[in-house]
Parts: sequence; structure tokens; C-alpha cells
Amino acid sequence: MKLFLLLIIFSATQCCFPQNSPSDSLRKKIPFHTNKIKESVYLSKSSEVFSYDSLYVWSDKRSLSEVMDERPGFFINDFGLGGRNTLTFNGMPGDNTGVYRDGVQMNDMLFGDFDIQGFSINEIERIEEISEVSSFFYGIHSSSKAINIITKDRFTPLPFTQLRFSQDREGSLFADVYYSQSFSRKTNLQLGITKHSLDGRYVNSDFNIWRGRGRLNFFLSPRANVKLNFYINNYDRGLNNGLIYSSSTDSLSNEDLAKVVLPNTKENIESYFYNTELTFRLFKNNKSLTKLNLSGSNFLRKLNNPDSLTGLPSGYIHTSSYISSLTQSFNITNKKSFDSDLMVGADFFYNAFNSDHFDGHNTFKKYYYSLRAKYEAKYNSVSAGLFLRNDNIDERNFFNLGFETSVKAISKNSMELGFNAGVNRIEYSANEFRSKLNGIKDAVIFTTPVYLIEGGMKFSYRGFFANITAYRNEYETTYKGYFGSNATLGFINKNIDITSTLNYSEQDGIVPKFFAKSDWAFKGKFFRNKLDLKTGFNFKYYNILYIVNQDQTSYSYSSTSDTFPNENQFVCDYYLGARIGKAYINLTVANIFNSLVYNTYIFPLNDREGFLNSISRFTIVWDFIN
Repeated sequence: MKLFLLLIIFSATQCCFPQNSPSDSLRKKIPFHTNKIKESVYLSKSSEVFSYDSLYVWSDKRSLSEVMDERPGFFINDFGLGGRNTLTFNGMPGDNTGVYRDGVQMNDMLFGDFDIQGFSINEIERIEEISEVSSFFYGIHSSSKAINIITKDRFTPLPFTQLRFSQDREGSLFADVYYSQSFSRKTNLQLGITKHSLDGRYVNSDFNIWRGRGRLNFFLSPRANVKLNFYINNYDRGLNNGLIYSSSTDSLSNEDLAKVVLPNTKENIESYFYNTELTFRLFKNNKSLTKLNLSGSNFLRKLNNPDSLTGLPSGYIHTSSYISSLTQSFNITNKKSFDSDLMVGADFFYNAFNSDHFDGHNTFKKYYYSLRAKYEAKYNSVSAGLFLRNDNIDERNFFNLGFETSVKAISKNSMELGFNAGVNRIEYSANEFRSKLNGIKDAVIFTTPVYLIEGGMKFSYRGFFANITAYRNEYETTYKGYFGSNATLGFINKNIDITSTLNYSEQDGIVPKFFAKSDWAFKGKFFRNKLDLKTGFNFKYYNILYIVNQDQTSYSYSSTSDTFPNENQFVCDYYLGARIGKAYINLTVANIFNSLVYNTYIFPLNDREGFLNSISRFTIVWDFIN
């Protein structure tokens, strides 16, 4: 933590001592952001975008998985704080959820899904959610859902520093420092560093990570922007594979009595990501963008597994991935009431894999490319989109297409009513890397075409709102399809926030058949508007029928017909958040009913333990602007 003390001192001196006078370029009356192309980080113009600070900083969500756990349709396989928690959506496995950072896909090509610890919560500015119908269009591991993390990109005339510090149970200490320095209206440097460590509640659940990030912005003109990004992570994590089930509640909730499956298995991970993003406005229409993205990543995992003859043996996995993506959008506006966009793009992927987990040296490489196009149009209150994508792997084509439309039936007198519907057809390809990892040297790619049909409605009136979606996934094989639905109901006004999501899925082998989330909060301004306060309760209920076994050594799962030990589970947290000047301060008391909760067999939610036994965590987020 000595490094963080130095960074804090540096940040404080930036605030306390006089700065050099701004250069002439900073004194100009021309808006400072004139050269910045803000649209370059988004995937779609028709997506839903929400701010982390406005919604979730108040209740102190500590990771991306905790944020998405509040969203309709998402279910988090929780392995504890610091674990590789998976993001499943509408009953589909986690490796079908695409995760993007500023428009660049971050799923690893080996396992398909994404290690949630690759992000610091302090990076997140906003999150873009893509519709279920069109998510497949943006990446090769996005067949069920895509989310795009819009990172902090503070571009201000004066230096900006943000510090986040959090103290939690089981010895959890989290600190993140973010710094942004502009040299002119055209150049900007940003740096960030994170340190997070915890002892864990149960045997072999410790976690320790260093994250570093850097960005160079070159806003050359309003028509040409260049971004250079670099991220590095290094962490150690205990993999206990969960608790050994016991019918005695005490032996599961008591860390001294509970026994874990793997008491000594650990992993060390080093990951690097770097990319160059070039954005141009080559046409007179400023809404038409040309984007070229060149990115590369390296992932090295060292597994030490002395505990078990099952799962992966001790060894290493090394993957390298390189992606080049070129897209061109054309904005077509004929009349004031009509607006449309045509986008065409091409992606090229190169992946290399080697491991010593098996007898002999397992090494292979893979090249493939994608061609894609979409057309979106809006006329008055009606909008529609057509999405086409073709992936070529091993000289075989996998063709995917989707169509969606929406209409606003009523939009007046504080009332809005809209309807939406969509359908897509996706050809799944086998996760060949995972097959290699499991020792299948000659894995054969196969297709299982899947249809998604969905429809929904949105209604709002004077603070009340309701969003309801029903969907069905149907397979072109003997495998049975399934039906599901998500509903969000709530009321928001000046002083009250009430939001509840109800989720149902027939795919109860992967997610609960029924689960619900709710947040009830009071908010207000006090002391002559100098204090913003929000306090409330966060509820979650799970109806889990069957056990889904998890193997942390290979990041895999297997569904079973075994009955889950605790079918009905309920947890409630109390939180208090305040904004004072430039600082957010949060206090949380978790699990005030002291219930044993594990939404993933059998990984109890570690830091949940009793009303006023002690404050579960304290967090402060402090902005320094000169």
C-alpha cells in the first residue's frame, strides 16, 4: 500500500499547490471538447445506456458482476469476492455473453466468457446494453447478450484525479487511483492503478490483484481521433471449488467447520491488452464514422492443483489473440421525420494456444474472419433494424441474421407506451478451444442453429414504469427449446426509487427457474443542497431447483438433475450513500437477516453475516479537480 500513499500525496499536491497558467490553447473560447469524437466508443445508436454513478455508486457495487446482477435477465454465478463470476443471460451459458470495453470485445478466445476481475469498478463511467436480438452482430461470443463498458475518459482543461478506497470483511482492502492530464485541446494522458486483496472467509478463498491501465488520446481534429490503450493485470486466486455439502447449516456458515473441495489449489494469471483505435469523419455528414481498431492480448495462467485427480492437472495455459476490425457507417437523412444508418464491417481474428496440461505439448493456431452489415431506420415513432453477419472458420461459413422493430404507440401527457419485437437465427459453433483444453485434439466444429423470438412492451406514467419482455429460444435439433420472461416494475420521483425485476426461465438447468431482485430507496438533498443522501434496502430471491456443478480449474460447469440443498433463498442488504462536495461515502450492512445464501453450488456469498454485527464495508470515492 506504500505506492498508494505516494499516489495520494501526489494527488493532494495537485490540489494544494498553484498550477502553471493554462496555455493559450486552453484559454481559447472554443469549447475544449471540440475535437473529441464521443460516438466512437459506442456499439449502437439505438442501445440502452445507463450511468454507474447515478444508479449504483450509492449502493456501492464492487464489481461489474454486482452491477449486472441488478439488471433484468442477468443471473450471476457467484464464486465470492475476487472470483471469476460469470454473467449468464436469459438461461444461456456465460460464454454467450459478450463483454466489450469502449467498443472492443474483451472475451477471451479460449473460454469464451470473461474474467470479471479484468475490470476495476472505478473504470466504469457508463454501461451500454445491446438488445438480445442484435447482440450477435457485434462479436463472436455475443449470441445471447452484449454489454459495452464505457470507461472514464475525463478530458478537462485542468488535471483530474479520482481516488476510490474500500474496506470490507475478510480483510478486503481495495484502492484505485485514476489520473487524467490534458496538455492541450488535442492531447491527453490518463493513468490508473488498482490494488485489491482479501483473505477470504473460507479456506483457500484468498485473492490478490494489481491492475494497471493507461491511455493516450490524440484529438487531432473534429474529424480525426487516435486512442492508444494499455491494460495489465496480475493476480493470485485460491480455487477451493466450493464447500463440501453438509446438512448442518452450522458446518456451512462457520468458516472453522466448513470443509472445501480443494484446500490447496491456486492460480496465478498475467494478462495484457493493448489496442489502437482510429476514428475518422471522412464525409460531410458528421454522423458517418470510419473506425479502425487494432488490438492484441496475451493471457498466461499457471495452475497449481495438488488436491484432486479431477479437473485440470497442474500446468500452464498461454493464449495470444489479435483482432483487426474495420467499420464504416453511413448516415442517411432524407427528411426531418426520417433518419437511417447503414454500417458495413470486416473483422479478422488470429488466436494461438499452447498448454502443458496434457501428455505432450498441446499447441494450435486459428485464423478466421467475419463480414457484417446492418441497416437501421427510424420514421416518426417507428424504428427497425436488419443485422447480417457471416463468420468464416476453417473455410466453413456460419451465417447469422436478425430483425427487430419498435413503435411508440403513445407519447404525450406524461405517458409513454411502446412495443417491440424481434427474431434472429444464429449458427452456433463449438467452443473448439475448450474442446482442446479437455483433451479432444481433433475437435470438429459443428453448428446448432438457434432461433430467438421475443416481444415486449414499455410503459411509463408520472414516475411509474413497467418493461415486460417474453422470449423463446428454439433449436433445430432434438434439443428442447425453452420459454422465459423478464419484467421490470418501479416508481421514481424526487424522493423515492423503487425498482423490482422478476425473471422466469424454463432453462432451469443453468439458471434458477424463478429469481427476483428489488431495490427500495429514499433520497433527498439536505443542508441547503450541500448533501445528497440515498438510503435503502436491496433484496434478492432465488428459486433454485437443480445443482449446477462448477469446476474452477477449467472454468466449466455441468448441469445435473440433483435437487439443490436450499431451494428458496432470500438475502437483504441495507445501504447508506451520501454525496458531500466532491466525495461519495457509502456504508453497507449486508445480509441483515443473517441467512446462508449460495446462488452457485456451493459457494456461499462470503461477506454476508448479520445485522449490526459490524458494518460490512465502508467506501469513499473522492474527486480532485484543479
